[in-house]
Amino acid sequence: MAPWKDNSTRRNCQMKLISLALTCVAIALIAIACTETASTTNTSRSSASPTAPAATASVDEFAAAKANYKKNCEACHGPEATGGLVKVEKKQIKVPSLKADHALKHTDEQLTKMITNGEEDMPAFKNKMSAQEISEMVRYIRKEIQKK
Repeated sequence: MAPWKDNSTRRNCQMKLISLALTCVAIALIAIACTETASTTNTSRSSASPTAPAATASVDEFAAAKANYKKNCEACHGPEATGGLVKVEKKQIKVPSLKADHALKHTDEQLTKMITNGEEDMPAFKNKMSAQEISEMVRYIRKEIQKK
C-alpha cells in the first residue's frame, strides 16, 4: 500500500507543478500582450508625430473621451450631439443639443457639475466616470463637438 500512496503523492505534486507552470505561462502571455499593445500605440504615435503632430495629438488626446461619450452620452445626445426627443425608461424627454447656443454659453465648471451631478432628466455620472474622465469629457465637448 505504501508504493501506491507514494505514487499518488507524486502524481499530486506533478499536477500542482503543472498547474503552477501553466498559470505562470498565462500571466506571462497576458503581460506580453498588454506590453505589445502599448508599444504598438506608442510606435505609431511617434512615427506620425513629425509629419502631423496636431492631428495625432487630437486623435489620441480624445480617444478615451470619445469612448465614454459613445458609452454614456450618445444614447440620448446622439452621435452628432444634436439631442432631440428620446424615450428613456418609458418617458419621452427632450435632450438638448451640445452644439446649441445655450450649451456654448455654459462654463466648463457648469458642464462639469451637470455631468457629475446630473440635471433635470439627465442622470448623474459621478458613479460611472472618474473626475478625470469627466474633465476630459468637458474638453472633448468643447474641442471636438463645439469646436471652441
